[in-house]
Amino acid sequence: MSKDTELTTQLRVGVVGGGQLARMMAESARNLPLTLCVMGSDPGDSAAELADEFSLGSPHSAHDLTLFAGEVDCLTFDHELVNLDAVHALTHDGHHVYPTADSLRFAVHKAYQRTTLAALGILGPAFAVLEKFDDDEFDIFAAVTERVPVVKADHGGYDGRGVLVSDSLDEARIFAQRVGTSSQILLEEPVDIVAEVAVIVVTSRNGERVAYPPVLTRQVDGMCVEVSYPAGLDPAILNECALIADRVADVTGTVGVLAVELFVTSTDVVLNEVATRPHNSGHWTIEGAATSQFENHLRAVAGWPLGDTTPTSAFVTMVNVVGSERPGDPHAALAIPGAHIHDYGKSWRPGRKLGHVTVCGDDDSVVSRAWMAAEALGTSARRKP
Repeated sequence: MSKDTELTTQLRVGVVGGGQLARMMAESARNLPLTLCVMGSDPGDSAAELADEFSLGSPHSAHDLTLFAGEVDCLTFDHELVNLDAVHALTHDGHHVYPTADSLRFAVHKAYQRTTLAALGILGPAFAVLEKFDDDEFDIFAAVTERVPVVKADHGGYDGRGVLVSDSLDEARIFAQRVGTSSQILLEEPVDIVAEVAVIVVTSRNGERVAYPPVLTRQVDGMCVEVSYPAGLDPAILNECALIADRVADVTGTVGVLAVELFVTSTDVVLNEVATRPHNSGHWTIEGAATSQFENHLRAVAGWPLGDTTPTSAFVTMVNVVGSERPGDPHAALAIPGAHIHDYGKSWRPGRKLGHVTVCGDDDSVVSRAWMAAEALGTSARRKP
């Protein structure tokens, strides 16, 4: 019996958050015997038009989360900006919530993530956690590392928000002071990066686990702009990346998709950050793998067998469409051979992540074709010179 024929139970799967990840889950849900119910905070949310059912509610409201959980068979998340205490209470009350509050905490609180994983021997940058801003502690860390610290807010940041990488010690100090008014402050030693790699691991609530091959990512101002398979690095380095990702999956206990972002230096592979949900570095899998990260995430939280993660092509590149001053021409983008265009259904706004383009093929021309299509759509992101 094939895996697909085993999927016979019609489940109601709830997704907290109505953003583009929920939208892509809704697209994948069409292939599965489930009803996808989304709770978003705005009627205009990206997932609203594609979800089987859409309701309004706040991810910070225990009342809204409890009502929503009572309407579905299992619950998962579009993002990690949620009320962890309320999520923990849902599990305590017998609701099936994946990932759990304990797993989500790794993504919600960067200081907890870094401290916990470092204590278990998972290599990351040198760091310090400040409960509030203190000039002396800031100066001591900068002096010991002999570098301008990377400054991160403990919670609330994404796509480069809540993070400062600067060559100016004064700029870093001012940013840390601002962060410290509402959050713990995470200081990290800058890493001399040779390459950035991401690994997507999926673990089912029944314990089955699969992983996608490591991919090369490129960030600009903290936002991912390009993802490419194959990563094109030494096989030994990629194997180490895969082993670290598997170890992080064990530690976090994440059910569903876990994205592990890594820095490759001249001497080591260093953990950057983790996300306990479908992730931008896995969007290439929609066309580029036998089963997308979104379908496998739904299979995992439903407790169904996981799908094959084998790439469908020898080369795959995904490029993000980030808003510029004005939209481009979708017809010109569609004219690019092999371009698969994903529109997130958002209003156009400069700097906003509005969609992505994926191109699969037999050679590395997929990179230039993906960029040509994204640029035709008006992306403000720029390809590597």
